Amino acid sequence: MKKWFFIFVLLISALIYPLQSIKAEKADILEWEKRAELPAARVGAVSEVYDGKIYVIGGIGSGKANSNTTYVYDPKLDKWSEKASMKTGRMGAASVIVGDHIYVMGGRTDQGFSNSVEVYNIKMDKWEEAEDLPFELKISAFDLYAGAIDNKIYVLGYNKPLKHEKYSSNTYSYDIKTKEWTKKKKFEKDAPAGNAVVIKNKLYVLSGQATFEYDPSIDQWTSVGSGGIGRYYSALNFEDYIIRTGGVSKVTLYDKQTKTSRTVPNSSAPYRMGHVSAIIDDTLYVIGGIPQSNDAPNYARDDFKSNLSISLKSLKNSDTTAPPGDKDQEPTTPPKDDITNEDGDALLIITMVNGLQKEYDLSMKEVNAFLSWYKKRDAGEGPGFYEIDEHDNNKGPFESKKDYVVFNNILMFEVNKYKK
Repeated sequence: MKKWFFIFVLLISALIYPLQSIKAEKADILEWEKRAELPAARVGAVSEVYDGKIYVIGGIGSGKANSNTTYVYDPKLDKWSEKASMKTGRMGAASVIVGDHIYVMGGRTDQGFSNSVEVYNIKMDKWEEAEDLPFELKISAFDLYAGAIDNKIYVLGYNKPLKHEKYSSNTYSYDIKTKEWTKKKKFEKDAPAGNAVVIKNKLYVLSGQATFEYDPSIDQWTSVGSGGIGRYYSALNFEDYIIRTGGVSKVTLYDKQTKTSRTVPNSSAPYRMGHVSAIIDDTLYVIGGIPQSNDAPNYARDDFKSNLSISLKSLKNSDTTAPPGDKDQEPTTPPKDDITNEDGDALLIITMVNGLQKEYDLSMKEVNAFLSWYKKRDAGEGPGFYEIDEHDNNKGPFESKKDYVVFNNILMFEVNKYKK
């Protein structure tokens, strides 16, 4: 009897609550595949792709010593191998690949933060030292951003401003031929513990809620709005979209042109940070790191050597990657049409930069009020927080319960509309 009652409840629920997702109604749900684990747990490593293989370099294990190892993963064989080691163990560094050379820069060593640079010759399996980073101050782990554009390496070293100064973050370019560093436009924004990608000869730095663009052709930094990533997460270029991994168990794409985020949900990916990611043949690999927490990823866990992959082919061909202007996109900055549609109800899911998710069952009028606030706040107007009434979610002997959501703490959100 209980079994039939349970089935009956499920059928009724399906009829009464047909969710209609604003962002990805027809998208396929992607499935993660377990691959051969890392030879040893790693946090804060760097990774590059060459000749269909993933190079995972440095990082730190479960002990106190920073690692100098070079691991190589062959997806075709599902097998790891070990190559020549760096001269200096380091974690939280930055890396770029130019031709068949991988540059690993900065990070934290056993002696503290470092401005040293090492270059790995892939074909010769050999490491060499290169010119140090030219920063006056040493850059903290995870606060160095780098990208290669036209055979030059561009680096941003972020330093949190001290009380007596406004900013101390600088940008430099490195000419591989002349082996010289040149100072570039000063960076005057906050961007701790994020990540960087290169798209169409421009360097994008993602941190917290914000995305910043550096155009080397005019030596200029520009704030391009939201679409950043939480601390210690990862970002990659995929078909000129930015794929963000970490924190939430979803594959998230950000379109820098339309400033919209699109996600395809899945429930099996672990919440993680301090990991590396790579893309080979339309397959995304997420490797190492630690489970999501509020603490900085300073050490690995022995039992967390995971290597997961997920196909991006269905993502590329689904509604989630439709051309800009498609009405089913999930708006990071909501379109005006959504403001006028107040029929029905919706489940508003907000993901914070620390990976925490909050769900609110609201009327579309309330959702649109939130979208209107978010749009204005994204443009620099209005208060920095928003008040959300929890309604029936009010638990306890309270007359009312409200959440106050801080704009700078929002990584992304989605709206799932339904009719009762």
